[in-house]
Amino acid sequence: MILPAPPRTIGRFQVKDEIGRGSNGVVYSAHDPVLGREVAIKALPLTSSGGHREQVESGFLNEARAAGRLNHPHIVTIFDAGKSGELAYIAMERLHGRDLHDVLASGQPMALRQIASLMARVADAVHYAHKRGLIHRDIKPSNIFLLRDGKPKVLDFGVAMTLAGDAANQRRQLIGTPNYMSPEQALGRVIDNRSDIFSIGSILYELIGGRRAFDGANIEETLAQVIADLPTPLEQLRPDTPAPLLAVVRRALSKDIEQRYQSAGELRNDLAAYAGGATIALAARGPATRGRDLRRQLRTPRMRLMLAGLAAVSAIGIGALVTRDPESVAPARSQVAATTPIQVPVQPVVPPSAGSAVGTATPADVAGSGTPAASNGAMTAPAKTRAADPRRARTDGAASLPASGDGFVALAVSPWGEVVVNGDSRGVSPPLTRLTLPPGVHAVEIRNGAAPPMRARVEVRPGQTVALQHRF
Repeated sequence: MILPAPPRTIGRFQVKDEIGRGSNGVVYSAHDPVLGREVAIKALPLTSSGGHREQVESGFLNEARAAGRLNHPHIVTIFDAGKSGELAYIAMERLHGRDLHDVLASGQPMALRQIASLMARVADAVHYAHKRGLIHRDIKPSNIFLLRDGKPKVLDFGVAMTLAGDAANQRRQLIGTPNYMSPEQALGRVIDNRSDIFSIGSILYELIGGRRAFDGANIEETLAQVIADLPTPLEQLRPDTPAPLLAVVRRALSKDIEQRYQSAGELRNDLAAYAGGATIALAARGPATRGRDLRRQLRTPRMRLMLAGLAAVSAIGIGALVTRDPESVAPARSQVAATTPIQVPVQPVVPPSAGSAVGTATPADVAGSGTPAASNGAMTAPAKTRAADPRRARTDGAASLPASGDGFVALAVSPWGEVVVNGDSRGVSPPLTRLTLPPGVHAVEIRNGAAPPMRARVEVRPGQTVALQHRF
């Protein structure tokens, strides 16, 4: 695909520079003159004609609408989508940092709890999308962007499909990257949210072990590995990996979809528990698989022919847009020098200062309060990406500027718990340590697996902080 020089404008946006290019489009940096902010524009040329052009345009914009429904601190925010001349486009927030592929290419290992904290945030974002009916289908390191503070943003929900999508269409398209596909995706079968879980497990393996779980000499060989082979045991690649974390990776990478984590929320909870220093009580599950039987099947002429066909389709469909920060772009993998690894901050819960007003939930509202626990850093998002719904809780970092009149809830949960505010899941604490809420009474529930949940009705007042703590 060849595009001319960048257009001066796309829609209402003033184009500045090209910052990325892929097999099916270009990404530009641009300025939004209406809201006065910097954005990134993903543009797709409408070069075909007739019904095919209408199909491409409709599909692109439908995917943009689906991604635009997502409002999560670790998913890139979509601002606008439309058609401008011969281009279909999506306008999204402009990110500064580098993607996880470049971090892995640097060759510098990350601390194990740092890896767990990072991927817990990714799993939380994917779980959020799954609950809203979207499967990503192409989760890979280059689609996980690390901001300069180390926090992730999941990119490219543009290839996502609805959970209720056409099953025949799901089988017909092999979309994704072979190294991170699930076995059912590599076989061209109907997939569900558990396919994304396998992809997250593949990235976990690579972050811990320093090599890809599945990496054949060509696409066909890689697909065969994904379908039937077990990767090299992580304990051989990184002997200091503790058994609980090994069990998390094995379960996420199970070939048997029924033995895999059944939701990204479950995976997030185990990763957050490990990152927070808690003991993970997992069932003794290995990577349930029929590896030997599957490998024998792959030797049959029929299966080899099918894999060759899938490899050809995959080679056509693969290709993601690169939107790296020009100041941080790493050279090719073979030329990258060692750099300092991305740090995911580990910070204790900071109590309010003596001069601040602190509100408290009433004893009748809070059952089983216990000792506060250390957190693993707050999940943060720019205030501008938040919904305007006054009943929705927001997660903010200490440096965020709250809306006038908002109050705060400081969280201290041990060992971990999923935080639900007014029926809406806001993430796991730790790493979540603070909520920003509009004034009023809010229903807060903290869940930890099968343990009895902690429920409280918290009254939030402008500029004040409510301390909420619980030990399971």
